[in-house]
Amino acid sequence: MTKILIPGKLFLAGEYAITNPGNTALIVAITTGLTIEITSARDVSTATSNIITDDLTFNINHETPEQTDDWRFVRAAVNLMTHYVHMKKLSPKLQEVNIDIKSNMNHHTGKIGLGSSAAVVVGIVSAFNNHFKFNLTLLTQFKIAALAHLHVQKNGSLGDVAAITYGGVISYQSPDLSQYQTADKNWLQPEIVDVPWKKLNIIPLSWPQDWQILLGATHESADTRKALSSRTLPTSFFKESQYIADVVVQSIIKNDYKQFSKGLKLNQTILRHTLSQKYVTPKLAILLQTLGDTAGKISGAGFGDNGFAIVNGPTDLPEKWLAAEIEPHYVQIAPQNRG
Repeated sequence: MTKILIPGKLFLAGEYAITNPGNTALIVAITTGLTIEITSARDVSTATSNIITDDLTFNINHETPEQTDDWRFVRAAVNLMTHYVHMKKLSPKLQEVNIDIKSNMNHHTGKIGLGSSAAVVVGIVSAFNNHFKFNLTLLTQFKIAALAHLHVQKNGSLGDVAAITYGGVISYQSPDLSQYQTADKNWLQPEIVDVPWKKLNIIPLSWPQDWQILLGATHESADTRKALSSRTLPTSFFKESQYIADVVVQSIIKNDYKQFSKGLKLNQTILRHTLSQKYVTPKLAILLQTLGDTAGKISGAGFGDNGFAIVNGPTDLPEKWLAAEIEPHYVQIAPQNRG
């Protein structure tokens, strides 16, 4: 049996701009995530989950037909992983498996914006890598999971996939994959896993020990695609965001909390000025108002989902957020993966 823990993610800086190849974001992997268990099976493979009613049955050595159901991310990850394995001749034939996925990323009111679809594709790739002892590098695992996610989602920066693959805290620069895009947006292309991806850069960072992440969950789901389609982002926004992302990354390296807080506030300001007014929901507006000098901002897409604070001392933010029906909880940074 193979059992692995797959983290969730929080974007701390660089959102929206990261959709532009070459721009940088700061992303952290957190321990709230998925547990995946794989056991060997005899005649057929199955996948079960605590958040999907119907089970999935498939043959691991034959491509699983695509469907737009709740298993679509698992299907894409299994298909691309097995294509890659066969292309590289890592194994002549894979043994059937039983996959069980348990998620802590949802709440009774809906998703809590921690990257559950990205965690699923990373989890499948990582679990297969461990179970079958392929010894793939983290970069290769990231690329396989990223292409599977992109195939289903059709867009996105892939920063959540990178953060969940690498663990810890990363500076992430998004790749330019335009030269590989097909007319039907079929990203299940194992042959592009091993080639260099233009502009991609993933740098693990050391997080200051006395900085704690306080998540504020609004339990209001956000849709990044709808948010992005609502407005064209100007060139100046990408330039400003890149400057701010560089400042924020350097402040972590230097353990400079004051500069870090300033950088996050600058990032929040340009996001508010660039996106529509609906980006800041009433709950998120309260969260921002309560921060004061504490480092923090909206995380991810906005239009709902989460905000966060980075605290390095006593704070009354949890009480203030609870009063506004924002659920506060301290989150732990997931261990940095090696490889």
